[in-house]
Amino acid sequence: DVSGSASMGLVITVPDNSDKVDGPRSVCCQSKSIIGMLAAGNLFSGKFMGLVGTSGGRVAFGRPWTARPTALKCWVKYSTGTVNIIKSVPDGVSVSRSDYDMGMVRVALGTWNYRTYGGSKDSPVLVNTTDASTIIDFTKDPSTIAFGEAKFKGDASNSTNVWREITIPIEYYDETSYPTHIIISCASSYYGDYFTGCDSSKLWIDKMELVYE
Repeated sequence: DVSGSASMGLVITVPDNSDKVDGPRSVCCQSKSIIGMLAAGNLFSGKFMGLVGTSGGRVAFGRPWTARPTALKCWVKYSTGTVNIIKSVPDGVSVSRSDYDMGMVRVALGTWNYRTYGGSKDSPVLVNTTDASTIIDFTKDPSTIAFGEAKFKGDASNSTNVWREITIPIEYYDETSYPTHIIISCASSYYGDYFTGCDSSKLWIDKMELVYE
């Protein structure tokens, strides 16, 4: 699924038929400014549940999954600039307008109960992007049994605006439990959930696969 910015007349996650690694197309996630607010292009396993006024949305993350992959592989390309919209950031994080934006791909496996996390049986984790308290830290969440993440950062001396294959190791916090769901999430601005980033950032994703050993 993608974000609900299209409901506001702005499409920020689109297929790209001209820039790809494999098959007929890739997916391009684009950060944009909507009346001065940052909307980060994103792609995720789950379902968009609706807008919250004009400042955010409700997203149910997750899909049923019971296997234990060891890594996530994909091809990515990232184009960005310095942060030009700042609303908020997580506690303990500092972001300034001299910092370059970051893109990300993350994967989490867990035993999230939809009754506890507010979502549905298929997509159990509900996040309200206007309420930072609903945004989960998968490194600390008690129902997360495994997590992996890659960040992409470009700067004037080291452009990352080229295709490259990445492998994201999945670290298991629980070596015996099996998951009930998987969450895969990609975003063109790392702090997009907090409406902070660069409104010209673009993240292309292609040929994604889970790895098993």
